[in-house]
Amino acid sequence: MDITTGHSARQRRFDPLLADAPALDAADPAYLEAVDERGAAAGVARFAAFDAASPDAVWGALRRHELDLRVAGEDPAPALGRILDRWLQGLAERERPGDADSSARVNVPSRDIALVRALTERGFSPNGIRAVRPRPRGTAAAAPVLPIALDGGRVRIATVDDAPALGALDARLLALDAHFASVTERPGAAGMFAEAYRSRLRAAPDTTWVLERPGGITGFVHVMPDAASPEPGTLALAASGGQYLVVMYLDESERGSGTGAAFCEIAHALLDASGSPYTLLSYAVANPRSGPFWSRMGYRPIVTESQRRPAVLAV
Repeated sequence: MDITTGHSARQRRFDPLLADAPALDAADPAYLEAVDERGAAAGVARFAAFDAASPDAVWGALRRHELDLRVAGEDPAPALGRILDRWLQGLAERERPGDADSSARVNVPSRDIALVRALTERGFSPNGIRAVRPRPRGTAAAAPVLPIALDGGRVRIATVDDAPALGALDARLLALDAHFASVTERPGAAGMFAEAYRSRLRAAPDTTWVLERPGGITGFVHVMPDAASPEPGTLALAASGGQYLVVMYLDESERGSGTGAAFCEIAHALLDASGSPYTLLSYAVANPRSGPFWSRMGYRPIVTESQRRPAVLAV
């Protein structure tokens, strides 16, 4: 059985929006494989480490293990369980039990529910969702003209001068999402975010929109091309040329009145009018607001990240 070919066929059956997977290198020392009469699983174990002071440190644990996975056949769960066991045994030899700055992650198609039990039995839990919103048919060709009024404020294109405010808001979003173990608060995050926004706004000022009131900026949306997505390890779409909605954040004073949905609709109208065939985003599974909100906005799960953090559970 060619596992990658079988994997791609299985993936298309569950979700045709996902792209065929590239072949794994069976000669890689980190390659794992298991095959039986019902299914097969293969993966390459990958590892990345980050300094706590680096900008990348906020996006998870400092020591991140990931299994680049392929499964094939009618029932690949037993084979998946065997390679997970071998992978986790190797992690037990490398990581300190209970170290919360280590993690083990696996990305799987959200609709392939046959894989879930093998993961949960080994201490993994669904942690992050990547969701997609295809461009609706019959979308108007004309984009909204900014600035535009919204609930007593206005939505406008961000400028470089907005970078400190965007960095501060993004740090508040980081603090919120850190509750769900997908990201980690680090010292100086607001300043690092502000510097990143300065660079982005100089290079592409039309990809960030702010909600502004007399007292200042109370929310923003930031997008970038899907090809430049900050999540390179996840599964790719069969389509290309879309946009990745990196951040949408509103001050708590803006919530509960429908302002967030209206702001999101403005962003969608701008993206749809630009011709973007789809919009992607990610959210934390455990956030009680995210899933319902993004579902109402037209997004559906396409990839689920399951995580064990710490990578080696405390005894």
